[in-house]
Amino acid sequence: MGRNQESGSRNQGFRGLLAWQKADELASAVYRALRRVPSADKWLASQAIRAAISVPANIAEGYGRGSLGDYMRFLDIARGSFAELEYYLHFMEREGIIDASETGRLEEIKQEAARLLNGLWKSLKAKGRNGSWDRTGTITRGDLTDDVSINP
Repeated sequence: MGRNQESGSRNQGFRGLLAWQKADELASAVYRALRRVPSADKWLASQAIRAAISVPANIAEGYGRGSLGDYMRFLDIARGSFAELEYYLHFMEREGIIDASETGRLEEIKQEAARLLNGLWKSLKAKGRNGSWDRTGTITRGDLTDDVSINP
């Protein structure tokens, strides 16, 4: 069980979302990979780290909102941050700031996190279409597809 999971807890909030967990893993991996970037390129590394951290932060903030529309808007922002991060990693690899193996490793984590985030987004979009969204903002295990479910 991961360090952010509470054993036996039924309501883990956004931390129970696999999409958030993988995005959090990515943010940490990007931070660890880029904190050693030479000082001349620190500003660029900082931008990439901010984009990576923005993903789980926006998932968390959207989760805490009281409406489906707000939640989906924050998930869209998180999806945009993935694209921004992808470009920064591409640019830094092209310019020799980070090597291809590091970019590849981060890209693998990013692809999995993006897949989970898209699954969450699609699940919530379907909930909005069929009117089953709980307007209190509470998300239950039944609200999520297997692809993005809360870990037991």
